[in-house]
Amino acid sequence: MQAISIAIGKTGINFFAQHFLSSQLEQLLTKLKPADRNISVPNFSSQNGDVTLDVSNLSIALSNGSLAGFSPAFQNLVQGLVAGVPAFTLSFQAPGFSANYNWYEAYHLDTITFTPPNSVSDVPSDPRSNFAYTPGFSGMAVTIVIQFAFNSSANAWQMTAGKGSASAQGPVANIPRNSILWTQDTRCFVGHVDETTEASITSTDFTSLVNTLINGVVSSIQGSGNLGDNIVYDFTPGDDGLLFPNNDGIQIGVKGGASYNGTAFSGITPPKLPLPAPLADSDTHHLNMYVSNYEVDALTWAFTQAGKLNLVLNPTDVPDPDVLKVKTYVGIANALEPYQYFAMQARVTQNSAPVTAFQLVYQFTQTVMNTLQNQLPASVWNLLNNNIAGNNYASQSDLEANLQGIGIEATYFPKIEDAAKTMGMVVHHNINYTLVIQTSESPQPTIVFNVTRVDILSNLLLGINANKAQTLQFVFSNVTWNCSFVSSSIPKFDGSVLDSVWGQAGESGYATIMAELGKTGVPLPIMQGFQFDFANAELSIQDSYLSILANVQYNNA
Repeated sequence: MQAISIAIGKTGINFFAQHFLSSQLEQLLTKLKPADRNISVPNFSSQNGDVTLDVSNLSIALSNGSLAGFSPAFQNLVQGLVAGVPAFTLSFQAPGFSANYNWYEAYHLDTITFTPPNSVSDVPSDPRSNFAYTPGFSGMAVTIVIQFAFNSSANAWQMTAGKGSASAQGPVANIPRNSILWTQDTRCFVGHVDETTEASITSTDFTSLVNTLINGVVSSIQGSGNLGDNIVYDFTPGDDGLLFPNNDGIQIGVKGGASYNGTAFSGITPPKLPLPAPLADSDTHHLNMYVSNYEVDALTWAFTQAGKLNLVLNPTDVPDPDVLKVKTYVGIANALEPYQYFAMQARVTQNSAPVTAFQLVYQFTQTVMNTLQNQLPASVWNLLNNNIAGNNYASQSDLEANLQGIGIEATYFPKIEDAAKTMGMVVHHNINYTLVIQTSESPQPTIVFNVTRVDILSNLLLGINANKAQTLQFVFSNVTWNCSFVSSSIPKFDGSVLDSVWGQAGESGYATIMAELGKTGVPLPIMQGFQFDFANAELSIQDSYLSILANVQYNNA
């Protein structure tokens, strides 16, 4: 199963590298603390006139390292195989900088003095000294290798860094002026000190450094599916998992679907969406995402499970309170006369969760009407504009019945249908609508109806809902509804005379809660700190899924 599939092109990968990885890593690299190092130096002697200095057991310890003027800049990202595994290699280059260390040296010193003709004295000592050590470098190159995968044991998407590498250039040792090394020809030791100092700086544990930075943000992908109210979407890998086509981009299959209170949604036909084609290197979009209607079905199911699509209406909740007063209907239904002084409460529950389907629909928007005005005779267009403008149809037969009913000739049907037809996501509702008479009886008298309702999802857009989740949002445009009497506990009462009550005391309230469902929307997988470019996203409905071609933005706040 995979209800969401994603393709990320080179432009998107580079955006992530430049706006998150590079900036964050550049900041971390400036705070590098070079590792402590020991410098081993062989015994040596130096002579000054009649005095010989024998130095043995010399040890030099570099500690408390820090860098000054170290400002690495991101150079590039290369996708490819590293040790046979798909990976991303990031390169940084720092210009000249210096380091600061505490230099501690300890050694045994024999000071041997020759006094002619044959007197020799030996004064032993064990000096200990601390100095400031400030070596310089002409630059440093840093390479960091990162892999992207799903960690099933942690149930999280992760980026992990392999062993990083660094190479310092042009080291200048700057051996402390008062070091015992200056009693000897320092050229013997400079190379060794340079190498040790460079090793101290370049042996930083880049792996831990990078993993600390990136794992939190990547693992946040799972959390982006949390809608609150115990509704959580599953953004673990789908059937196709994670792919790196030709090491030039990323393709991801995501399960999608939702759970409520830990119980997973299981639709009738869990989909396997195809993966979007890899985006060309020249494509300026960051990603292409396919979203199945299964995601909307999971949303309506979860809302149904949570009771968020239920509705209770009292007379004070509707524009005309008399609509929910029994006295209003006594004249057309004698069986209601015993209850004429009572009010009714309208209760809306779901017989089953609303379900969606992608299909051909006909919508008479203002744009469609403007197009038809230039294609139809004025008399025909006026009939359309006065009677059908703003309507939505989920079937060709319903549209043609309406066109025929207002007197439009069949010869104009094809032109009208061609202008109005489009792929749409149609929602079917099956609702229990019960009127409860508010007597003191137990149980109270009830009148039960079944309401079927058809909507088309329109005005698809990306946005942020009240729970701060980034979601695919929509508006429900009603096509039709039908209310039919089911049963009543009132003897000899045919409740069909009250079928119209749904339109007066049910439809508007139900439309309101469906509007809230649309504002909540279907969550889309994304990392913390990033958000979709809502204004410029290109959304289109295909035969079996919604396609989203979009860029993302990085919020560094």
